Amino acid sequence: MERELKRLVVREGFVIHAGSWEVDAASLSSANFPQMFELRRLLEAAPKSHWAGFQIYYPMQESEVRGTTGVDLVESILAVFREVAPTMNLCMQIGLPM
Repeated sequence: MERELKRLVVREGFVIHAGSWEVDAASLSSANFPQMFELRRLLEAAPKSHWAGFQIYYPMQESEVRGTTGVDLVESILAVFREVAPTMNLCMQIGLPM
């Protein structure tokens, strides 16, 4: 898992949202990519009275989205999905076909 997350975040430019959706969430990028024990500690420390989670995504600026044709945008979304599917398969009960 660490190798896949590092590949996505450090090499490919993805961002991680970890922790509460409402307070004290962490935004992790290549600049502050944590050790796995730090990420786990961060997730475990999320307030029990709030929704919390883990999300990895590829950030796009609004101008990038607006400047893209519909077909290009869909192809970009599918490319992102292909990039994250191996990581998702490491933690899901049913694997996603590649």
